Formats: sequence, structure tokens, C-alpha cells
Amino acid sequence: MMIKKTIILFLIISVLFVSVLGCNNKIEVPSENSSENSVNKIEAPSSNSIPFLTFSVNQKEDYVEAYLNYWDIARGKIIQTDKVMYIVTTPPNRTSKPGVWDWSLPVHYFGSPLSWDGESYLYLSSRVHEPKNIPDYFKLKMFDDPISLAKFVSGKIIEDYDFLSYSKNIQVQMKNVGGINYLKEECSDFTYRVFDDNNNRIIEKNIRISLYNDVFHGGVDIGEACLYDKDKKEIKQLLLYYDNKGMGHFLICTINLNESTYEWNEVTGIKGCIPTMDQMDISIIDGKFYVPLCGSYIGVVDPDNYTCKSLNIEEIFKPLSFYNAPVYWQKDMPFDEYKDFLIINGVVVYGKNEEEILSGNYRYLWIIYNTKTNEISQILEWDSDDSQFIIVRDVNGKELSKVETDKLVKDISKVYTANGDSYIKGHFVMENFIRFPHKNGG
Repeated sequence: MMIKKTIILFLIISVLFVSVLGCNNKIEVPSENSSENSVNKIEAPSSNSIPFLTFSVNQKEDYVEAYLNYWDIARGKIIQTDKVMYIVTTPPNRTSKPGVWDWSLPVHYFGSPLSWDGESYLYLSSRVHEPKNIPDYFKLKMFDDPISLAKFVSGKIIEDYDFLSYSKNIQVQMKNVGGINYLKEECSDFTYRVFDDNNNRIIEKNIRISLYNDVFHGGVDIGEACLYDKDKKEIKQLLLYYDNKGMGHFLICTINLNESTYEWNEVTGIKGCIPTMDQMDISIIDGKFYVPLCGSYIGVVDPDNYTCKSLNIEEIFKPLSFYNAPVYWQKDMPFDEYKDFLIINGVVVYGKNEEEILSGNYRYLWIIYNTKTNEISQILEWDSDDSQFIIVRDVNGKELSKVETDKLVKDISKVYTANGDSYIKGHFVMENFIRFPHKNGG
């Protein structure tokens, strides 16, 4: 009897001890056994973890699967949920080789959400996305994408493509701007749709905006990004255009949705020239636009006072000297963001110049940059000479953990290019098979 009581007491103490440990756990990310649980019950990520997507080609079913993962900064490791958030239904392109398909199209161009902040909302396209396991903490909005394709009569365009842009609570549609005709148009027709946090449409306004005035002198307007101020009922729209001398300019068009009026202002303080870009190149953090500039600079555009401050990439990358080789900013890859973190893409080059960075030995980096502390928090690294693993490192280069590439980007080694190269050799990197939250989209 005494032995039985002792065993029961031991079990009670053990249960209480485990319960106390659970109550003191501050990391609000799924457990490493979370694949056994429903993804819909996963708690929203804390500030110590960054959600991201990896894309897997399901060659049997002929579609792409988007998996939800977390980069746990506190513990320096990657946690996989092993749950498909949604599938991408856009088919791959044919190649010249029978039985070989080009999967870069559905992933690179259509894989990512239209817009998502990683913590509260997720916008998907009803044309190319099919939801599967969406966590409860996301407000899911499926957009019909009311985009009209170009129409032709006797070989001439009578109705051009529409451009669409997304950000939290808004969808912006720029009408009849396809082809080259819009370069000569004095005005463009915009439709602004605003949604509340429960995805109810609360505002829809059609506004005709002049592209030729004292500030905006027409030209190529690309790189749109939008912010909505629900208190003022205003949209701040960032546009890029080039004048007849080839000089780039950033402009802010402030649209008052109550009055159906707008006002143009040019952004000042830009350091360096402005390269061409689109929505995937612009991030939104704390009400500011983060944009690439020529040279080694990131522009931080304040849409309230129409100014631009610059971040020097060379200064940001200084702590990465432990690589003992140049670290280049991969400008042709997207800016992504989560809360105050900007995800910057970099390449460490070994034995090759900048123009040949992908022809030799290199390491690809996803760098978490804290815009509040102006410091690098952590690094995700993939080595072309050791393609089997993706490594998590701290800012001093210490290896914190690693994950198999083929497990994180599921079965990527079994996807091949038309040349017979496995995607694991680097194609998965350049085609954005790993993607972090990104508010600005289109």
C-alpha cells in the first residue's frame, strides 16, 4: 500500500511539474510535433518568430503546395507545421523536353499571397489559389481579381490590361493601362476598394487621376505601393516615373476618399538613382515604404512628409565580415517584411565577381534586419557547395541549427529544369520557393 501511494504521489508531482513548465513557456510558435495537430489551432506567432512559406511541387497532382513555417529567432531554429495552407492551381509551362515542366511560373509569379502581414490577414486570389489549412488567426480574403484582359478589334487594342495592387484593407485597380497606349494618356481611371477587418467592403470609389500636371509629367508609372489611413479615409499611393531625360522620381498621390479628390507631391531627399521595380520590390514597415535605390542604398520613403532617408547596405552588412568574402545585396530579389523586420537578400561570393555571382561557389542569405534597432538579428544561409542543408546563424556567424533543404522545401531535389539540373542547385532560391510576409502586392 505504501509503495502504491508513493507511485501515485510521484505521478501527481510529475504532472504538476510539466504543467508549470508549460505555463512559463513564452515562445508562441507551434511545437515541433505540430504536424500531429490541426494547423487551424496554431497560436499567432510572437515577436520572437517570423512566419514564412515554402512551395512544394506536387508532380502527381500537378499543382504547387504552400507550406507554413516559422523562423524561431529566440531559439535559432526553423519549425515546420507540415500543413498545406493553400495550393497554387496555375499549371507549369511546357519545355522542349517531353515530360519536363517549368515550375517557376506558378511559384515565382503566382505562388505568393496577394498580400499578407504574417499575423492577422491573408489575401489570396480566387483565380490561382485554393485555401486548405488557414490558421484561425488569419482573416482570409479571397479576391476575384476583376482584371479584364486586353481586347482586340481588327488587330488593334480597344481595351487594355488592368493593373491591380493590394495592401492591408485595400485593393486598387488601375484601368485601361496595358500595352504602350497609357504612356500617352492624360488620365487614368482608378477604382479604390476598402475593406474592414472582417473583409466587408465599406468603400468603393472610382476616381480619374491626371498623369500630367505640375508635379507628375506623365511617363512610365510603375512600382505602385499603397497605404490606407482609416481615420482620415485617405490612401497614400507611391508611384515611380521617369522623365524625358531618363531621371527617376518617386511621387505620392494622396487620395481623399470622402471628397473624391487627390493631390500629387514629389518625394525629396533621394540618394542615388531609382531603378525599375514592381510591387514585390517595395516593403511597408511602420507606415513607410522601403524601396531599392541604385548603388548600395535602401530608401525609406515617408508618405506623410514626402521625404526619403537612405540606409547604407554596406554599413548593414559590416557584421558579416566573418564570411571573409564580399557580401552583395541581391537587388533583383523581393523585399519582404514582418512587423519591424526587413528581410534582405544577400549573396556571399567566392572567387567570382559581382556579375558572375551565380556561376561559381556562393552562399545565399536571407538576412533579418531589425529596423528599430538597426541591427541584423539572424541569418538563414544556403551554400551552393553544400546544397543539402539550410543553416540558421547568429550575427557573429555561429551555427545555431540546420534543416535539410529537401525537407524544408519538400522534395525540391526531384524537380528539374529543362537542362536536367535539379532545382536544389539554386533554382529554388532564385524562383522564390521561400517567401516571407509581404504587405504590398499585385
